[in-house]
Amino acid sequence: MKKLPIFFLFLAFLSCENFTDGVVKEIDLPPHTPQLAGSLFLDSRDTAIRATVSQTRGIFDTTESRVLDSATVRILEGENEVYRLTELGTNQTYDSLLTGTLGTLSGEVTFEVSHPNFETVHATQQFPSMPAFTAEVDYAATTLYGETSDALTVRFPDIQGENQHYIINIDVHYRTAITGEDTAEYYPLWLESTSQNAMQLNGGAFMISEEGVDRNQSITLATGVNTIAALFLIEYRITVTALSNEAYKFYISYDAFQNAEDNPFAQPVILYSNMSNNIGCFGVSTTKRKWVF
Repeated sequence: MKKLPIFFLFLAFLSCENFTDGVVKEIDLPPHTPQLAGSLFLDSRDTAIRATVSQTRGIFDTTESRVLDSATVRILEGENEVYRLTELGTNQTYDSLLTGTLGTLSGEVTFEVSHPNFETVHATQQFPSMPAFTAEVDYAATTLYGETSDALTVRFPDIQGENQHYIINIDVHYRTAITGEDTAEYYPLWLESTSQNAMQLNGGAFMISEEGVDRNQSITLATGVNTIAALFLIEYRITVTALSNEAYKFYISYDAFQNAEDNPFAQPVILYSNMSNNIGCFGVSTTKRKWVF
């Protein structure tokens, strides 16, 4: 008796009665109506404001999402307009160079985007409190990849009734020698931590957060530097950024988006939005630096 090739067996399987009742239906998707998409992230240490304004596109639209000219971006502190941006810069963003650092705007801060062809969109934020933290180095107290390493502990006192979300970056500064000239160069470190409630972001920074629970927070980081064995004077620069709740949610969604980008089995990730039309994001943060050695 001849055996049927697997391919013909497969065709026979598909032609079984259980499959003859299936109906293929064409679904007409509604036409896409382009909408205004605005995004802006402000930090107290910023020396420039850069807002992105574009329009959305449909799923079958072969054109790319287009940056829009002729938009007006306004930033309001309460009812008062403090910045107005109308020129599209060379980076395809609406820019404003500042004479110093931005600082923290008080009260409710509104990001508003308008364009002649679209409905105006907006979002409102409040700058979080300036990070209050202490830092302490325990020399050669831990290991990183099997090598002796300094351990650096950063502690944050609780702020009653306020959710606290922090991003922590650490750079190391080497002098040329024990008595040498200061190089003024800082090198970013790839850190490791076993602390609970700590999440490593792409790029080596760590995020810690409290959500709805008042508590003190701390994180201990292996720096990968062994100060005791070094022939240089070493100084750590700790940069802590306090995020608003909305900025925190965007960072979480963006980190998940980056992790899923090259994974064909990952669930689709939708970036967090807080604009009035649910497209785009406005987030604010405050940043403080300290040096320890």
